Amino acid sequence: MNILNMVKLFSTAFFIGSGGNIINDYYDRNVDAINKPWRPIPSGLIKPREALIMSLIFFVIGMLLALSHSIVCSLIAFIAIVLVYLYSYCLKKVFLVGNITIAFLTALAIIYGSAFSQFTIHVALASLYAFLFNLGREFLKGIEDVEGDKMFGIITIASIYGTQVAFYISVTVFILLIMLSIMPIFILGYGVAYTVLALFVDAIVIISLMYARSLRSYDALKATRMLKSAAFAGLFAFLLHSI
Repeated sequence: MNILNMVKLFSTAFFIGSGGNIINDYYDRNVDAINKPWRPIPSGLIKPREALIMSLIFFVIGMLLALSHSIVCSLIAFIAIVLVYLYSYCLKKVFLVGNITIAFLTALAIIYGSAFSQFTIHVALASLYAFLFNLGREFLKGIEDVEGDKMFGIITIASIYGTQVAFYISVTVFILLIMLSIMPIFILGYGVAYTVLALFVDAIVIISLMYARSLRSYDALKATRMLKSAAFAGLFAFLLHSI
């Protein structure tokens, strides 16, 4: 992959991802006023209309960058934009569908990257890893946001079945993730660099779950923030093997 394609790849992901975060904040502004009043819109730092316009501009830029490369890339980018908008607008209120959509979008970003080269078993593993990682994190976020979600009718495992059920389901997903992270070492012969980084991420996952087991919203917030940082390290482990 040449430098120009790398710039297009990361720029497309940046603009579509940023647009998705902004549109999500736009539709979440009332919920965030309860759960996270310090966020830009409920705190008054940014007006809702400004956020909406900014997200649309970012989506258009991301789509144009994808179109400049290939039809496959533009199709994947279009699917991502539609899904991230539908998630923010309505899918997050549908039981499990919202969680699965977010996890799938993360995996789709990796698949998008493979469209610049080729889809391999290593890409498939990294995509599945990203899916499971974000699915488990989504269930923990349900604990973090449970009060606001109940008030505004956002249906999550935590808001319907309780925070304890959400925690145990999250633990189950992360156990599958840890098993998946270890599998390439024995089956595909991944090297020392991957092994060290993967085990480091697994340790962070376990520590995060220990924080979240209190089932308190603040502790779940700390856990999901730790996991957000660990997610990049986990995916970097797969990149290290490819290098």
